[in-house]
Formats: sequence, structure tokens, C-alpha cells
Amino acid sequence: MTLRKQAVSLVIMHACDVLQPLLVLPYAARMLGPDQFGRFAYATSIGQFAATLVGYGFYWTAQRSAASSRNEPTAIASLLANVIASQTVLLFCVTAVGLVIADSVLAISRPLFLCVMLTAVGGMLFPVWLLIGLERAWQAAIAVGSARCFALVCFIILVRSPTQIDLAVAIQSAVPLVSAIVSVPFILPIGFGGFRTISFGRIKLQLVSAWSGFLYALIERTLLTLPVPLIQQFSGYAAVGYYSIADKFISAVRSFFRILTETLLPRVAYYSRHDPHAGLALIRRSFLALGVGAALGLCLMFIAPPMILLIFGDEFAPSIPILRVMAVMPILLIGNICLSNLYLFNYGYERTWLRLSIVSLLIFFAVAYFCATQFGNAAIGVAIGLVAREAVVFLVSLGLFLSVETRLLRLLRWRQPPSSILSKRLASRGYGLDPIDLAPKPEELPDAR
Repeated sequence: MTLRKQAVSLVIMHACDVLQPLLVLPYAARMLGPDQFGRFAYATSIGQFAATLVGYGFYWTAQRSAASSRNEPTAIASLLANVIASQTVLLFCVTAVGLVIADSVLAISRPLFLCVMLTAVGGMLFPVWLLIGLERAWQAAIAVGSARCFALVCFIILVRSPTQIDLAVAIQSAVPLVSAIVSVPFILPIGFGGFRTISFGRIKLQLVSAWSGFLYALIERTLLTLPVPLIQQFSGYAAVGYYSIADKFISAVRSFFRILTETLLPRVAYYSRHDPHAGLALIRRSFLALGVGAALGLCLMFIAPPMILLIFGDEFAPSIPILRVMAVMPILLIGNICLSNLYLFNYGYERTWLRLSIVSLLIFFAVAYFCATQFGNAAIGVAIGLVAREAVVFLVSLGLFLSVETRLLRLLRWRQPPSSILSKRLASRGYGLDPIDLAPKPEELPDAR
């Protein structure tokens, strides 16, 4: 599949993911009423967090492995089986703990908790990471689109009163499960012979290798959910409302960032092991997306503020300064996709990628707390903290990328092939072939003269 077809398929898939909840929410609010609708939103958020725990870090590590091994059917079948087995272990653990703390800590009933766990079950059985990694995003788009349409119809037909809160949660949570059922014809050609290779050692290896991806996913989920309680703690619910309006505009462009990541990540992962020089060239071309980020930032700076006043009224004018602080986010996020997620993650800097994410989270906490206490406006402080976090990731990733580019230019002067240089460095980090096989030939060595 070409990158253009991959991108179009991902656009369709994420459009379905965005539109179906938007269509369901007003209907759910009217049918369930304010109190039950709040429970509905709260329960589905717990389901998303549980799905993050069960999904672990396989979206990153398993997708990369699938992309680099796309021409090895046996390896792909084994990878699929061992990832599902690992997620099954995690599913039982999360479900057991959830049932114990459902009534007390989570403040939802056990039947409702089992309903929200359908999201995690579906995420385990629907290997969207595999379809994207093999650049078969059109198959994922068909499965997700069909499931979203089915859920929308079922929700409108079946949910009729506030007493049907469990049914409403179950229908919305079952979208990944329906996607898994629709995707069965696409997964069957891969085969299930890999399940014969499952062992405790392989499951442990999968969990260990995906640990960095899990921590990264957990940090990203934290950054999406933590600002609201922080702002509420310092400035109250009104400030939360102002921040939420500004954040909705940032969220509106996040789908573009995810499409960019899922379009390029499988190809870069494949190139990083088979043709590292081509992978770097693709990363350099991806910098063109920075122009899109700049355009989106200008829209957030000058077009979005009048829209806030028009749609929400003058009483939400305090959202405008928050949005303008965050207007630089699109260009930073796109830069971090190119430099951090594509380069560091795939070119032997996975530990640096994870450590940078952890350090940047701490920077967010420090900057947000300092600005919230100094400015007296927690929403502005959190916005500045998010910008500072992305700026640190961008600058460090850019420095590492430029340092490698500089070394490559120096080595090219000695006529040593860049792909050989990169392959040896990746091999030394456990990402490539045997370094003995990659030793330069006599004609590739620098001229002694």
C-alpha cells in the first residue's frame, strides 16, 4: 500500500472514531438525563483507562516489529499470538483488580464495570496495531467504520430511558469488540499457527520489550486527563470550563497528528532495519508537515477566538488567552512526531525516547505548578506547562537528530555508505543485523592516502 492510500484509510478510520461519539453524545444526554449521563461519561473514561492498561505498549513496540517483519509470515503469526496471550494475562489482572475496587474506589457497580471492560476485550481481539504495521489500514478502516455505524444504530434504537445506563455503556464500549468480529476475514490469512509458539518465557519477553511503550502511553494518557483536576484544585470549576473549551480546539487537530504518525511509523520502522538511509530520508521529508502545523497554529491564534465568542458567547472570553498560549502546540507536536516518535523510537534511541518522555512530564508538573501559583490562573499555568513539555521534547530530539546528521556528513566525506553506518549502530543497540555481516568491505574503507 502506498503512503497516500495508507493516509486516506487512516483519515476515514479516525473520522469514524470522532464522528460517532459526537453524534451519540447529544442523544445520550437527552435520553439519560444529567445525572446518568455523567455516570455514562465517567464509566466510559474508566473503560478507556483500562484499555490503556491492557493494551500495554504494544501499539508502539508490536507495530514496529510487525512493520519490520512484514515479509516473514511465520514471524507475524507468532507475534500476533504472543501479543494476544500477553494481553489476555493483563486483561485477567485488570478485571480482577477492578472487580475488587469497583464499588469503593471506582464508585461504579460491578456489572457496570464489566460493561466498560468490553473496550479492553475488544482492544485485545482487534489487532489494529498489526493492520497499521502491515500497512493495511484500509482493513482497519472497514472494521472501525462498520462497528461505529452499528453502535450508533443500536444506541439510538435501544437506549430509551435513564434506567438503561448499563446498556448504553455496553453498546459504546463494545465498538472495539465489533471491530474485532468484522476484522476476522482480514486476520485469517495471517493464520493462528503462532499460538503453538506461546510460552511463559515469550509472554514475559513481550511484556519486558513493550515496557517503554507502555510507560509512554501511560504518560500521554496522564497528560490528557490530569490538567482538569489540577485546574479545578487551584482555580475551581469555572477555570476548568474555560480550559476545556480551549482544549477542544487542540483536540480537534490531534487526529491529524495521529494520522501522520500511523502513516509514517510502519514505513520508517521497516526502513530502520532494512534501509536506514531511506528511513532518514523519509523523516526529512516529513518535516514538510511543519508547514501544516504552522498553518494550524495561525488558525488557533486568529480564527478560533472569534469562533469561541460566536459559539459560546462572551462569558467564555477567558478561554481565548488560554488558546493563544497553546497555539504553538501544533508545530511542536508535529516536530515531535518527526523527531521523537519516528526517529528516536526507531533508530536505536528507545531508552532516550522514554526517558525524555518521563523528564518532560516532570517539567510539565514543575512549570504548571509554578505558573499557576505565580499568575493566579491555573488554566494559563497548565497551558504554559504543556507548551514547555513539548518544547523540551522538540529541542532535545532535534539536537540528537542533527548530531547524527552531522556525523553522517563527515563519514560521507570518507566515502563510507550511510546505510552501513546506520545499520551497524542499530545492530549495536539490538535493532538490526549481525555487526559481522555489516562490516565494511575493503573498497568502502577510507583511502589510506
